[in-house]
Amino acid sequence: MRLSSLISISNLFMNRFEINRKRTNLFSRPLHIALEPTLKCNSDCVMCNRNFSRHETKKAESFLSWETFNKVKPLFKYTRSVLFGGFGEALLHPEYIAMLREMKKDSRFVFTYTNAILMTEEIGRELVDAGMDRICVSIGGATRETYRKIRGVDKHDRVMENLKLIRDYKKNKGVAKPAIFLEVVAMNSVLQELEGLIELARDLGVETVSMPNMVAQGEELLKESVWLNVDGAKAAFAKTAERAKKYGINFNPPNLEVNRRSNCSALFDLMAVNLDGTVMSCARERYVIGDLNTG
Repeated sequence: MRLSSLISISNLFMNRFEINRKRTNLFSRPLHIALEPTLKCNSDCVMCNRNFSRHETKKAESFLSWETFNKVKPLFKYTRSVLFGGFGEALLHPEYIAMLREMKKDSRFVFTYTNAILMTEEIGRELVDAGMDRICVSIGGATRETYRKIRGVDKHDRVMENLKLIRDYKKNKGVAKPAIFLEVVAMNSVLQELEGLIELARDLGVETVSMPNMVAQGEELLKESVWLNVDGAKAAFAKTAERAKKYGINFNPPNLEVNRRSNCSALFDLMAVNLDGTVMSCARERYVIGDLNTG
């Protein structure tokens, strides 16, 4: 077992011990890190909150610097996982692969989210060769029309071709990683295409198809909320789950039961770092609780 694995396992036990003791000052290091490469994006998704509460980020042009990267680097060996992605499109970062290679020297498990528009044959090969463990590809549906409607760009065919290229390279090289996941936001517009999405996943060698819930921001998005179509959505999910099971694909639809979770451990086991070195309380919300530039 690699030394970094032993370190991360020891850190896991220390973290759990401290949480059980309800300590507020921890000696353990973060179990998980989310490191943001950029806020810049090459899609314009209708449900994205940069069209609503984060409108100012549409003008974002900055990238994670090596200076900030190196401040986080000593922590990689303690982690269980590192998300090398964030609110923008990760592959827009001009030195993404170089940073990934450096990260994989210590990190046990690295994954990212991407729209895969830029995941050309060359970049796909580099992601495989650099040791990326999982790539979660955000798409807008099984057809070009629905993809364009939801993602705001006409890149469906390009994305499908890119995924085929990385599938073939993995097969020719005889490797299983990175695992490819598909992720489509739960919207009424995609319900009728879910079984088709599973067929695509089968062809592309995808292991898992997930559907995160949509936050209905703005009146126009209310009609897309599956929470206003629970029976229809559940029926579509059930049929899709049957198709996925047939092919050995994991299908993770959203939970449409009201669930008020009382506890969240993010503050105790996750460090979410923005590209400018500020640290957030949660990877989903930009509430700043620290700054690597001042410590």
